[in-house]
Amino acid sequence: MRAMTASSAEATYKVWAVDNMVYGPIRLPVLAEWVHSQVDNAWRRAMESEVLREIFNPKPPDAPADWRFLGSKASPDEFRQFDLFITLSDADLEQFIRFGELVEMKTGEVVIHKGDPGDSVFFVLSGEVRARLLVGLEQTVPCRIPAGEFFGEMSMFNQSARSADVITEVESRLFRVSAEAFLLLIKQLPRLAAPILFGIARTMTNRITAANFRLQGNVAAEFVWR
Repeated sequence: MRAMTASSAEATYKVWAVDNMVYGPIRLPVLAEWVHSQVDNAWRRAMESEVLREIFNPKPPDAPADWRFLGSKASPDEFRQFDLFITLSDADLEQFIRFGELVEMKTGEVVIHKGDPGDSVFFVLSGEVRARLLVGLEQTVPCRIPAGEFFGEMSMFNQSARSADVITEVESRLFRVSAEAFLLLIKQLPRLAAPILFGIARTMTNRITAANFRLQGNVAAEFVWR
């Protein structure tokens, strides 16, 4: 897979496995990344296999952004700052890391654009990002997201378009997990997926509750000033 166009990366494929079952649809980057080792019964990146390393080029010259840092790796210690990973062992975190990719970005880079497909969640390992909304000629910043927090989960779960731009405030290390990878994690390692998904759901609930309180406060203030 030494040459790949953006259009081929967006295409989906199905796999006919040895159990005579058809799996898919699968996007090309996911298809090329993930293999299952019968030796240790674990999912890992194709680039981690010596046999497959020569077949899969870690960075094709015309690869899309998804492939920009293929082969980079986060460490379990970086995930200890997230509440939802506190109870997981280093071995569990090593398994989880295999389902995502490390993205390193400079200050002022756009991580996601408003309107992009919501196909992944991002964990901020270091640095900080901000959401940006453009209303006419005015720019607003609904929130800033520091290290130890994540973003993009709502769009990933309901497959909706991104509701805002997200830009790095400083040089940042982000860990991206695609929707396809989460589905694979749930299917292959439900014991590991359960506490992570529960933690994400709890955080989403807290954010929605806080947003409701802010909305109620704004409505009450408007009523008083009338």
